[in-house]
Amino acid sequence: MASVADLVEESALRALASDPSVWAGGEELAGTSAVRLASFEPLRVLAEVDDGGGVAEVELASIDDALEWTCTCADGAEGRPCRHLVAAGLVTWESAPPGA
Repeated sequence: MASVADLVEESALRALASDPSVWAGGEELAGTSAVRLASFEPLRVLAEVDDGGGVAEVELASIDDALEWTCTCADGAEGRPCRHLVAAGLVTWESAPPGA
């Protein structure tokens, strides 16, 4: 079974968040201390992303070898990929142990 870290590799995230502004916003948040991984397990990651206007809660899960995600921001609540998703995914991928 694929881990969350496997499913949020950069190319997979870019395909999911195809809007360049969403990608850029997520990259910017990931490059700061805005992302806190509240829970980091192979099949489920919970993150809090502080974008300066509030904290969005992101859940990333590996279900049947596919990435399932939620975010509490307005875009995420409507099922649209958001910068919080990108930020949480990038930090998850960077934080995964080698070979995870």
